[in-house]
Amino acid sequence: MTLEVHRAGDALAASADELARMWRSARAAARPDQLPGSLDGLIESFFVLVGEGLATGRDPVLLWPAAVGVVRVDGRDARRTRSELDAEWDLAEQVLQAACQTLDAGDAAREWISRAVVIARTGSRMLPEGGGPRGILTVRMLSGATRRARAS
Repeated sequence: MTLEVHRAGDALAASADELARMWRSARAAARPDQLPGSLDGLIESFFVLVGEGLATGRDPVLLWPAAVGVVRVDGRDARRTRSELDAEWDLAEQVLQAACQTLDAGDAAREWISRAVVIARTGSRMLPEGGGPRGILTVRMLSGATRRARAS
């Protein structure tokens, strides 16, 4: 039996913290040399917006302008920023789609989520130039934030 779209949204919103934890874990495994992720300060609130938007039938185009959080960008390399953001949005969609599969949410929910992520991905490309939603603080990193090995 397929879960109704609004119930799937409620479940996603209620699980946003756990979804963010899974995203951070997948992100750290993919790029263990660079922590935290570019979207780390935004992803949990984005997952809440996705769940609430799906639950209330909101148009996914309205999610990105309502996003709130901190996004880190490479202040010296716009192509690297775009690559990092794209990879992190890919992970966000994978986490959300996996949650939908676990919930047995239908195609309508999955398509809605895909659209919301595409819109957010596209919108985030304006962040390095100072664009984007008012609720997002963009931090320009001028040196790599990397994880360093501890001396034994």
